[in-house]
Amino acid sequence: MAFQSSLMKLSLGSYIIPSPADQPFPYVVTVLLFILLLYSTGDHSSKLPELNPLKPLEFTNRRRMNEFIQQSQELAARGKAIFGTNPYKLYSEWGSVVVLPPDAIHELRSHPHLNFLEAASDDAHGYLPGFDPFSGNGEMTKVVNKYLTKDLAKHTKPLSEEATLVLHEILGGSTGKYQLQRQVQQSNTLSAAANFSTFTEWHQITPKHDIIRIVSRLSARVFMGEELCRDDEWVRVSANYASAAFSVGGELGHWPRWTRRIVHWFLPSCWKVRHLLATCRKVLKPHLERRHARKVTALAHGDTKPVFNDSIEWFEQEETKKRDATTRQIALSLVAIHTTSDLLQQTMIDLAYHPELFEPLREEILRVLDAEGLTKTALYNMKLMDSVIKESQRMKPHTLSTWRRLATQDVRLTNGFVIRKGQKTIVANIHMWDTAYYDNPTQFDGYRFLRMRSTDEEKMSQLVSTSVKHPGFGHGQHACPGRFFAANEVKIALVHLLLKYDWKLPDNAKPQTVTFGMAMLPDPGAKFLICRRKEELDLDSLAY
Repeated sequence: MAFQSSLMKLSLGSYIIPSPADQPFPYVVTVLLFILLLYSTGDHSSKLPELNPLKPLEFTNRRRMNEFIQQSQELAARGKAIFGTNPYKLYSEWGSVVVLPPDAIHELRSHPHLNFLEAASDDAHGYLPGFDPFSGNGEMTKVVNKYLTKDLAKHTKPLSEEATLVLHEILGGSTGKYQLQRQVQQSNTLSAAANFSTFTEWHQITPKHDIIRIVSRLSARVFMGEELCRDDEWVRVSANYASAAFSVGGELGHWPRWTRRIVHWFLPSCWKVRHLLATCRKVLKPHLERRHARKVTALAHGDTKPVFNDSIEWFEQEETKKRDATTRQIALSLVAIHTTSDLLQQTMIDLAYHPELFEPLREEILRVLDAEGLTKTALYNMKLMDSVIKESQRMKPHTLSTWRRLATQDVRLTNGFVIRKGQKTIVANIHMWDTAYYDNPTQFDGYRFLRMRSTDEEKMSQLVSTSVKHPGFGHGQHACPGRFFAANEVKIALVHLLLKYDWKLPDNAKPQTVTFGMAMLPDPGAKFLICRRKEELDLDSLAY
């Protein structure tokens, strides 16, 4: 025993550090102080009940973190059953949050001391190296409002043109043959599309992979122009970065907030995130250099400087502080591509569950396009489609809470409750499935919001409208600024999909929403059987 004890002694110059067996007291004190430090950094307010508190002698959050990841929706329902409309605390992957009742959304919708960007950045670890795209960019909202929302009409044509190409490339089938052939000849990146295979037989696709590729191409056509949107390497590495960064977020959430600035250096998953971000910069660099060279050459020859109507240029014009172009582009894709892909994928799943909606939707599309062409106004007048998409979003929002804020100062509600400075607060979306807000709330009804247009709630019935009843895009000052562009993008994609393809679920398939912590995902294992149909009109020939 003495021999073992001597082996455990460490030498530090002339000083010998005793082993725990020889002098246990210093070690016990150190452990207790460390536990005290962990405990003191938590939220231990006794005034607010907590749904999933630490148990006696439980000093880490691992158990309740795992519980939330696996049972978040059930926990939110339990919180409502226990606390009703009273605030309570919940430990989640976003740390300790104060859960407010839905009606608080309206009162706090534009409160100046409740910040969404700071909450989202902190939850996504935007303060860590490699997570730069999550750091929050005040210019993002300005750019989206000025160049996307105000110029929606300008984006209809490029979105539709890209839909023609990318659907043929990914799903198969000739579409607008002569128009497509001309475009293929103009772009060697689309040589695969020159084979006009009809794909009139049913074949299987995986929405999780194929729909995000479609949305990535459509979004990148507007955000980054024709050249970059068809750069498969950029699309691949930027998507891989997003996937890796989102997945490691939950892993970091197991660690106390104050330890993450150290811990991330030792996690292989974080090494991968930093490597992928560096790869994204490497892929984007030659595109940026060619663009800069064209501007320099034009200036040297006294020519007009080339104009690039894309987000790379928009950010350069609007930002007051020079930022990394790669970080900006990935940040834009994170907030646009993945949420839009989620909405389109879920809408297609819901339509496959309700095939009786296919023909009414096609009739509406043909009637509107015949009268107005493929214009911004035409998209607005596709009211059944608008209702179907909004109902899909009601049944499965992309997160369990689309309304979250960080209090930058104490905030007092009219009922006297105070949200303390530094506290995060959320409203869970489970009220969208509550009879207090909707009739038959657990049933998918594609006509629900179309009927609502004939009531005094007409203003809340549109897909882009936000409200307490339907905060799918958030609500108030920090509602999603890109929702107008996203709505048009999804509608344009559905116009092409509905006129050019039939799809259905394989026999006995019943895709189910997968809830993983705050994320609510379309079934990742879902499959479609899809085949080409003859469209009733050539979308490429329409007026825009």
